[in-house]
Amino acid sequence: MKKILLCAIVAQIPWALLASDTSVLEEKATHGDAHAAYELAKYYEAQHESDRSLLWYKQAAILSLETKTTQNKALESGLTEQLQKIERKETVYSSFLTPYNDDAETKSSVQQMVTQSFDIAPYKMNYLLPITYDAVSHDNRDHQETKFQVSFQKGLTDNLLGLHESFVVAYTQTSWWQTAAESAPFRETNYQPELFMIMPHFDKDSFIKAYQFGVLHESNGQGGEKSRSWNRLYAKTFLQAGGLVIAPRIWYRIPENSATDDNPNIDDYLGSADLELIYPWKQQTFKMLLRNNLQSENNRGAAQFDWTFPLWEKDLFGYVQLYSGYAESLIDYDKRSNRIGLGFALSR
Repeated sequence: MKKILLCAIVAQIPWALLASDTSVLEEKATHGDAHAAYELAKYYEAQHESDRSLLWYKQAAILSLETKTTQNKALESGLTEQLQKIERKETVYSSFLTPYNDDAETKSSVQQMVTQSFDIAPYKMNYLLPITYDAVSHDNRDHQETKFQVSFQKGLTDNLLGLHESFVVAYTQTSWWQTAAESAPFRETNYQPELFMIMPHFDKDSFIKAYQFGVLHESNGQGGEKSRSWNRLYAKTFLQAGGLVIAPRIWYRIPENSATDDNPNIDDYLGSADLELIYPWKQQTFKMLLRNNLQSENNRGAAQFDWTFPLWEKDLFGYVQLYSGYAESLIDYDKRSNRIGLGFALSR
């Protein structure tokens, strides 16, 4: 169950990582563990296997009814909510078309088309900071602007190499919007398509939880003197010490032709590694991202602190972001920012 907790805490770890735990969960569920059946149902729902998901939801409901405890009563409430979600999807499907009940494969295709379900999940944080303020003065921009980020992932395949690994494609887009300016232009947008493999550590009792290896492209979509882009290969490890998740990452920049390199000295500002610390406490989460070029001369780095806390809606969180250092965005990779932002997060 520690691995399941880690998946919930660390947004980068996809639901597909739970594939390595399904056999253990199935054994527990078979022996009457309602919570294990519930976790299986959530896993298969995330994998878009509706029939298997519904089967385990029903099994979890039956098991929870057999042993009435305070924990199972709370579980029943969650089961009811998930079953209602499945029923709503079936209602949407049937309200458009007469179901293709004679052909299960065609039925599944049409249902997916009508309900527009394609099983994407959050990757990095999804947020909107309507108000941010950068204390550092920069040419041709206001100190105040709006910042937002959209990030999602899609699992491609699981256990292809027999290592319980998952191959995932992800996309992150971060924008800085000069909403206080007269024409409110988008000052900068950074695009990060990514392909990675993530796999669990085989010793469940170890403080090492998972490994991630990927290739990452990042650019700002501009031309001329404002063009910025680079490509990296990276390796990341997820560690857990008590309630603290520690995620160090190292990368190697893929060399470019010096004649077309938009930012040849970007390594001097971003270095070749960063470290993320994540600490969930009750309904709040605290994150810290640290980066440094590890150069004795011209030492440069950055730190970002994130604090999220629940609001009135179930999946809406208050969000405070602090950033100090270089390379908040690609266009500013060699410039310093000291920014505070207030807003909302849709995922953590």
